[in-house]
Amino acid sequence: MRPGSLIGLMVSLAAGPHAFAAGEGKILRPADRSALPSADLDIVATAPAGRLELDGQPIAAGQPFPNVFHARLQSSPGVHQLSLAWEGGRQDIQFYCGSDPPAGFAAFHPHPPLAGVECAACHELTKRGRFHFKGGEACLGCHQTQTFAKVHTHTPDVLNQCGLCHNAHGSTVKAHLLFPQAIVCKQCHD
Repeated sequence: MRPGSLIGLMVSLAAGPHAFAAGEGKILRPADRSALPSADLDIVATAPAGRLELDGQPIAAGQPFPNVFHARLQSSPGVHQLSLAWEGGRQDIQFYCGSDPPAGFAAFHPHPPLAGVECAACHELTKRGRFHFKGGEACLGCHQTQTFAKVHTHTPDVLNQCGLCHNAHGSTVKAHLLFPQAIVCKQCHD
């Protein structure tokens, strides 16, 4: 990240739990202002001793790893607020369930797109018990190396940092980018 780069800071915060400073939280799925075609919610968030609420009501979430929350539930059609609270912080996002979303909401494309992919396919616990992204090797377990070479012009060490550009839990932007391509690329390129 370039020194003083606001975009770089925003990208590192959005990149996932491996990019956060201790004590921070983040709703990873769904994305803010996303439109979901059905009322089936798949929520992923991370925060130290966090708690989730949907429209002001507590959500019972499983914890597949320390400080990681996962919940699957049904919601009614319409606009909803999802909140993640933890000591010292809070994040609120809005999303829409149903057809014909209002202006300002974009279609959400979950990743991985296949049902049943477990967290441990891409994440692991470190020896210190911290939740950690395995890096590009996890991505190459499903994605073809040849395809990456056609789309990316980066060296393998940069490609191993997928979360700098992509949200591995889903996005409203093409190719699961954190932001539109021009903004993502400018975090490192002028």
